[in-house]
Amino acid sequence: MSFNRRDIRPGMDVYTLDNHYLGTVLEVIAGPAQAAPEQVAASSLQSSLVSGETLGPAPTQSLGNSGPTAQSAAARYATRAGTPAALGSGAFKVGTWWGLRERRTIPLEEVQTVSLERVVLRWKV
Repeated sequence: MSFNRRDIRPGMDVYTLDNHYLGTVLEVIAGPAQAAPEQVAASSLQSSLVSGETLGPAPTQSLGNSGPTAQSAAARYATRAGTPAALGSGAFKVGTWWGLRERRTIPLEEVQTVSLERVVLRWKV
């Protein structure tokens, strides 16, 4: 699995697989690129035949609201163009008390899951 700078960033909490808190991400270090970046297949960018706008309590598209069109699957849900820098086979530094205690560097290959503001590693303490 490859990560980019939007996935793992400073301030995220880091836990082991058995829910042991290791600290927060202090720094992310990019490494050499692994493989070609993942691409979304063109067939998966099709919009639904039924617009959720027509199902809402007060449709506003006829009043000039461009949100329903801009936030469709075909428009990539209004995300910005461009891809963030891939981290490749890099690492990240973790520590407690703003990095003053228990500092360690963990390779990205040890990451099991990234969810919201939490990074979970593959290993247990």
